Amino acid sequence: MKLVQIVLPYGKTEGVYNFLVDAMNVVNIQKIDVGEAHLLFFRIPDDKVFDMVEALKSRGLGIEYGLIDVIDTKVSLPGDLSEESQEEKIQREAALAVEEIFRNVTRQASLSFDFIAFCVLAALMAGVGLIQNNVTVIVASMLLSPLMGPMLGVALGYVVGDRELFIKGTRNELLALGVSFAVGAIMALIMPFLYPGPPSLMDVIESDWTSTPMVLTEITRRGGFSVLDVGVAIFSGAAVAVSITRGDMSSLVGVAISAALMPPAVNVGMMLTLGFVTGSAIGIQIGIGSLMLLTMNIILIDVAAVVMFRIKKLGVIPDKSARWIGISKFKQRGSEGLYHHVADAPRKQETPEAAFKPAEQPVSTPPPEPNGDRQEPASNG
Repeated sequence: MKLVQIVLPYGKTEGVYNFLVDAMNVVNIQKIDVGEAHLLFFRIPDDKVFDMVEALKSRGLGIEYGLIDVIDTKVSLPGDLSEESQEEKIQREAALAVEEIFRNVTRQASLSFDFIAFCVLAALMAGVGLIQNNVTVIVASMLLSPLMGPMLGVALGYVVGDRELFIKGTRNELLALGVSFAVGAIMALIMPFLYPGPPSLMDVIESDWTSTPMVLTEITRRGGFSVLDVGVAIFSGAAVAVSITRGDMSSLVGVAISAALMPPAVNVGMMLTLGFVTGSAIGIQIGIGSLMLLTMNIILIDVAAVVMFRIKKLGVIPDKSARWIGISKFKQRGSEGLYHHVADAPRKQETPEAAFKPAEQPVSTPPPEPNGDRQEPASNG
């Protein structure tokens, strides 16, 4: 259940109110006069939020005038106001308003200290897992990896027509990949300390790569991609788009594991560096194959996410609406509107200090004394 709060100038109240009641079938609309505007608020089911916000935006609300706030409610009594059962409907539209999706993706695609720290830590764990051939450590690195956030920024920025988000996602994705390549290269340079041998790690990899049948390890497994890897990338991109439009961030955990972007990124830097240092053509071949796998994953995940965003009916949004910029100061419109009535006397403008100043207490006057004789107080003298 969501709580929708709308701030309107007086002259717009009647039209918006009638639209909500007649066209959107909204019930129990509450109205508050907030000085120079009206505040309307009501509850609606989660599956109606997208249609509601888009319908209001089509009438200029939240773009040309007014403000719209959609607030998540933890508990709502007397319960769901919808008459239809949620299980009986198959909803194609996003469960969240496009502005809320935009805000969530922008937060994930932003560059911060935590973003860089997670990149470094995830890359280190991926490198250790690759060297040890340890699947558990590699899966842990996938969960820590923040690479999916910028990729979502690229896809959503393209769909909603926000150039800034598209560029931010692209830039931060390249930065994260650069960090991953660098960590892999550094681990390759200190490989004699990480994998003292003998035999050396490169000797083991070459033996596994040339054996018949080939022995697949976590390193050699990422030396290229197959048709099944293409399918996994497409499914992952579609799944991450569905998750973000539902607001279900827990589903992203499974998507991060299936996409597996961090291990091949670290494998690129590690194997290319090992190959050049040791003069191994097989090491360079595996590094190039990992780069191809990584590139394929990124491109197909973004393309599948864009397609799913389109299926979920996300489209270009106006700049003002995309950043929740509305007109917050309204001029009083006289007697126009459904509820507003002009006071007989003009309203006195108060300063901010006066608005918070406590009201003065009236001075109490003693009641008049009766006309009868008054008893004088006894004198001590």
